[in-house]
Amino acid sequence: MARGAAVLGRNVRVGRGEIDLLVRFGSRRVAVEVKTRVGSEPREAFSEEKANRVWEAARWLGGVSRVDLIAVRFDAHGAEVRWLPEVS
Repeated sequence: MARGAAVLGRNVRVGRGEIDLLVRFGSRRVAVEVKTRVGSEPREAFSEEKANRVWEAARWLGGVSRVDLIAVRFDAHGAEVRWLPEVS
């Protein structure tokens, strides 16, 4: 929300898939995948196969213009949260 996003839905079930977050930036609807890892890079867990499944779910909804990733990494120093736009 600090980036200007309005959350439209959480864990949105569509077709045979799910979108972790559906947000709106102005007039654009964005599907957001959230990956959390302890000690490893969350981005690595967002495979091409997973990206395709998110896009498939987004197509069921219609009007989704991009897929973003929120990468949450925990380690001995705490948590790091990164919003990675247009990862797919």
